[in-house]
Amino acid sequence: MLASVKQTIVNFRMLADGESVLAALSGGADSVALLRVLLALGYPVRAFHLNHCLRGAEADRDEAFCRAICERLGVTLTVERIDVRAEARSAGEGVEAAARRIRYARLSAAAQGIKIATAHTADDNLETMLFHLMRGTGPKGLAGIPPVRGDIIRPLIGVERAQVEDYLRGLGQDFVTDSTNADDSFTRNRIRHEIVPVLRQLNPAVCGAAARLSGLLRQDEACLSDLARNCLARSARPDGAWEIAPLRAAPAAVRSRALRQLAAESGMPVRDLSTRHIEAVEALLNSDHPSAACALPHGFYARREYGALRLERSETPPVLPEIPLNVPFDGAIWQGRVRLSLRRLEKNAVFYNSFNTFCVDCGTIDFTSLCVRTRCAGDRLRLTVNGGSRTVKKLMIDRQIPRMRRDALAVIADRYGVIAVQDIGADYSRRPQGGQQMQIQIEGD
Repeated sequence: MLASVKQTIVNFRMLADGESVLAALSGGADSVALLRVLLALGYPVRAFHLNHCLRGAEADRDEAFCRAICERLGVTLTVERIDVRAEARSAGEGVEAAARRIRYARLSAAAQGIKIATAHTADDNLETMLFHLMRGTGPKGLAGIPPVRGDIIRPLIGVERAQVEDYLRGLGQDFVTDSTNADDSFTRNRIRHEIVPVLRQLNPAVCGAAARLSGLLRQDEACLSDLARNCLARSARPDGAWEIAPLRAAPAAVRSRALRQLAAESGMPVRDLSTRHIEAVEALLNSDHPSAACALPHGFYARREYGALRLERSETPPVLPEIPLNVPFDGAIWQGRVRLSLRRLEKNAVFYNSFNTFCVDCGTIDFTSLCVRTRCAGDRLRLTVNGGSRTVKKLMIDRQIPRMRRDALAVIADRYGVIAVQDIGADYSRRPQGGQQMQIQIEGD
């Protein structure tokens, strides 16, 4: 037992000699064996026990047991009590999911920067693989429990539950048993009690076979994930969007992983990002609609912006009010989204129109109705001497301005109509005609 665990620690570089570690201690056989093995191998160990307050007197019994064994072994123990059921209800999630989230969060806080050891065994790995297989998982889920995940290590991942119990029996070490482990209404318990025994009959070394499969799948997953990261690096744009062409050209196995990584980099919790969601985003990549969108979990959405893909949290677009303008004007509007400058130019000043800086004739403007606003239905603009007027909407489409930005662009107008539009241009009828001129400068997102 000790040699096997020590070899696992070395193979996966879990701990350096003499490195401190925090052991997750429930009081069950696996966690007690973990504690005893780490101590026997000479590692400085602290322990952490979380009372989930789910099983009444039995949970209190487990806590008391953990206190007693740590006192006897001279191990510093941190104990916390959290009403997980109440926390789950408050967060709107299942009790099991809440328990797992809270447990790892509290372990991380208690560790204070050192490694965290959990007591997952080869049996747990097999059961997890079967559980994910029944749910229709991908290769990453089928790979089971990783021996190392960040600062979390699993030194017992190479030993079977029977070995754990034999080890404790040899030490004369008792442990507690969670009564819910016998409840076959839980899918994992049915896998343990009904499916795994049949697999052992077919192959007594089934846990080892599953472990080998796990290792191979993790290797494949690491390779594909690296390719996905490279694909994302080629796709990334400075404005936070992602070029579609590299994603669309990638093999399906790389593209799906790249989209998951994209979601994670955008701040979305990816635990609930299913294959169905990935397929919906892939459909966006191949859509003929340049502004197609789809909803994702946790209030996020993905949308096309012509040749780019953007993934953001869904928000209600702000209402941007119409603002009357006096000349000169220089300041930020709409909570700093746009900075606008209007000033009359000196006579005979030389001026050349440039992007979002326009020169117009003051004689064409009704200054009493001059304002800045967002686009309105029916807004039209004529950009050249030979061109006819076109709707602002069509001009925005021609310029491939994303739909989500169109209602946030500044429109300078008066009672006669549109004078200039941010990112589009000024109306030809307002061009300088020999009278006093006005400069319009628009800066914004």
